[in-house]
Amino acid sequence: MTRRTSWLGDNRGVLAHWEELSNVVQTVVVISVGAFATGELLQALRVRRGAKPADVRAEIAFRAMFVGAILLWPIGQAVAPGASIGGGVWLVALGMAIGWLGLLLRWWSFVSLGKYFTVVLRTSHDQPVVEHGPYRVLRHPSYTGLLLVFTGGGLMVGNWVSAISAVGAILTALIYRLRTEERALNAALGDRYRNYAATRARLIPYVW
Repeated sequence: MTRRTSWLGDNRGVLAHWEELSNVVQTVVVISVGAFATGELLQALRVRRGAKPADVRAEIAFRAMFVGAILLWPIGQAVAPGASIGGGVWLVALGMAIGWLGLLLRWWSFVSLGKYFTVVLRTSHDQPVVEHGPYRVLRHPSYTGLLLVFTGGGLMVGNWVSAISAVGAILTALIYRLRTEERALNAALGDRYRNYAATRARLIPYVW
């Protein structure tokens, strides 16, 4: 039987892409997803005493955009099941490498900030400006890590509609979030943060 195709590619979709992978690769993918979810959950359970939420409405908006970006993976697959990127196990391996690079960068950011890292944006006037670890180069390395996780995840899914839409959505959410965060840090820390920010890029080293 001839397989039907369209301008979106092979219409077998992501299910066939998943079935083509070996059991070992499938297991590693599941472990990777579990590691990401566990890391995020552990950070969400942390409480920072003595700090107040910076902007509750902005926080709700960011969470909605974050969840929306995740949902775009299955939505993209449902809308364009044949939008295969191709590459098989090598594409998954590349996506996994990028995704784990993002995970490690995000976890490094967690460790570098210590108790001052919170999933819900909070500030206090006595908090220090952290300049070690990945914060020597970037103002928001944990967001860069998250962007890499979504980029790698999109490649692992193997559907270019899902990948582009999810990465575009999370990038929009991160830019919105970091602008809110920088306003809060400028208000709370003043010149200490402004002097630090003047010599560091936001998301991409030496670019922006």
